[in-house]
Amino acid sequence: MIKKVQKIIGLFLLLTSFQLISQNSLVEITDFGANKGNLEMYVYKPINNDLKVPLVVVLHGCVQTANEIAEQSGWNTLADANNFMVIYPQQKVENNLNKCFNWYENLDISKNDGESETIKEMIQYAIQNFDVDPSKIFVTGISAGGAMANVLMANYPDLFKSGAIMSGIPFKAANDLATAYAAMQGKVEKTPDEWVTLISNNNPNYEGKYPKIVIFHGTDDPFVNVKNAEIIEIQWKGIHKIASDPAIIPEFNGNPEIAKTTYFKNNCPIIVKYEINNLGHAMAVDPGTEKQQGGNVARFALDKNFHTTYWTAKFFGMISD
Repeated sequence: MIKKVQKIIGLFLLLTSFQLISQNSLVEITDFGANKGNLEMYVYKPINNDLKVPLVVVLHGCVQTANEIAEQSGWNTLADANNFMVIYPQQKVENNLNKCFNWYENLDISKNDGESETIKEMIQYAIQNFDVDPSKIFVTGISAGGAMANVLMANYPDLFKSGAIMSGIPFKAANDLATAYAAMQGKVEKTPDEWVTLISNNNPNYEGKYPKIVIFHGTDDPFVNVKNAEIIEIQWKGIHKIASDPAIIPEFNGNPEIAKTTYFKNNCPIIVKYEINNLGHAMAVDPGTEKQQGGNVARFALDKNFHTTYWTAKFFGMISD
């Protein structure tokens, strides 16, 4: 009985701490699970009275931190406005000198081990302790974080409703550092069926739905070749068994530098790809206070009059018209 009371008091103090921190501050959670991947967990939870809220997992890129990706992306501002929670996993330099998520290490991309399992533990902790709606879990990431977002959706398709991959890598395009460099350059050659099989064979007994996917990539990315966006599109189009031709908007939302490709199934957008000219290896942002604006210019965040985070949240169904 005493232990139960202590647990309730501890949880109350943790929840109360969210009401004492300033806007956009992240809170670290240290006891979320076994943490075989040796990652850090930070969360942002707006003050609200709802019993169940959606959850977005945001994965930073190489040499970034949780705070940096939060500040650049604008996810916390959207969380305040639309009442959802955000988890920011953070890599440690002892795991990767450049603080990249290890999307090419067999252990770390395993279903039940390494970084992949650790991030799943973070989500499970949030569901159990923060009244998160388990039917509304989303994931997004940029660069190595985008590649790890792809890993998570391929490993746990029943966990995620939708996901976003920015400047990312196809699932299992590499299995060590050498093949990782080849994958980043778009030089890993496989047939469409082989790319699809990498995901389907990962879940041989799975009969449920797979997450919907939105892809963002700079056409002139010098670090992760834009060919990877095409391969990710092929992987998930095959997983969703989409045979129809896509709808293409060459200048999305009147922006001549944004081309949008959408694949529909039963009149529902399942895979969306945005190709962004003159972006390089960065996240597109649109600083400002209008509804479709947000984010901040910084290293790996470039003003393109296009707020990637807004359009991701819109695709996730978290923003009303």
